[in-house]
Amino acid sequence: MIDAAVAHESRWTAAAARSAAAVFLGVVPLCLIAFLLAANGHHPTDFRTFWDSGRALLHGRSPYPSLASLPAHADRSTFAPFVYPPLAAVPMLPLSLLPFGVAVILFILVDLAAVVLALRVLEVRDPRCYGAALASAPVFAGAGIGAISPLLLLALACAWRYRDRALAAGALVAYAATAKVFLWPVWLWLVRTRRFRAAAVAAVAALTGTAAAWAAIGFAGLREYPALLSRLTGLVGPESYSPYALGRALGLGGAGAQAAAYVLAALVAAAALRRVRDDGRLLTAAIAVALVATPILWPHYLVLLFLPIALARPSFSPLWLAPAAMWIDAAGWSAGSPARIAGLLAIASATLAAATCPFERIAHRGHIRSL
Repeated sequence: MIDAAVAHESRWTAAAARSAAAVFLGVVPLCLIAFLLAANGHHPTDFRTFWDSGRALLHGRSPYPSLASLPAHADRSTFAPFVYPPLAAVPMLPLSLLPFGVAVILFILVDLAAVVLALRVLEVRDPRCYGAALASAPVFAGAGIGAISPLLLLALACAWRYRDRALAAGALVAYAATAKVFLWPVWLWLVRTRRFRAAAVAAVAALTGTAAAWAAIGFAGLREYPALLSRLTGLVGPESYSPYALGRALGLGGAGAQAAAYVLAALVAAAALRRVRDDGRLLTAAIAVALVATPILWPHYLVLLFLPIALARPSFSPLWLAPAAMWIDAAGWSAGSPARIAGLLAIASATLAAATCPFERIAHRGHIRSL
């Protein structure tokens, strides 16, 4: 009788979990679509920027703004220039052929599918994990503005899955690092784990792909690009949630705040090199270094946290709810508030620290590569 009661309770718990996951999986995407469509009528979004950049490439024009056109101060409601390497605009070409209203709905579905596929690639089977991810603030922020962060999560998840296939891993890391330059430390993960062929493929693919994309627009904007990135850092870096932004909020100058962020990133890298010996935690460390060093860190960048979470805890645990804690303060821009910046960084840091606990499942299956 006791065994039957326990079995019945277990089945009821499993059914409740599946029902809750189904609600999240069904309701959250609809809410995101409604939010995005409503927001587009008021201010530019990341997707609008990508859509415009794709149309510029289709007509052989530069997608980049001139330095002279940049404002003295960034306005959250109007400031959304294209500042990515030109290769990032290439995947947007098919969507740029469609009317904006159709393209934006398709892209938000692509973003949500990317999160689901990334967790699937990482061998996550518990539906509660999917529900927690889709209901989190970073996923909502990313899909809500049509950012490419979910696609980067999928790329890195696939790079992990196919890490011992040099061509696949190298191409995926190249895509991530060229679409978002701040992710270049992931390339060091390939080097540190002695995947030298994959690292070479990534370097060659990134250089040739970027050169080809820039050649397609006659190298327009190439000369000004470093200055454009520097200007962007000055305009929106202090408004983001990066360690650089925290330094600026605490009174440091731009150079001092960036130097402090680099020192912190170097300390994280040194600690990882000294203490970490398995693939998964080294990849987590590379992501941590990237997030610490970048001067611009928006909440949707933290979609990447689901990779180390999935590696460390493939079944549901409280760690999966850590990104949801960011709903406490879901503002897109920090407005230079030290409390806001420190709060989000504390949640991200605690998540990464917890994810560096031993990877029981990976170790059990023999997937850890001794270094």
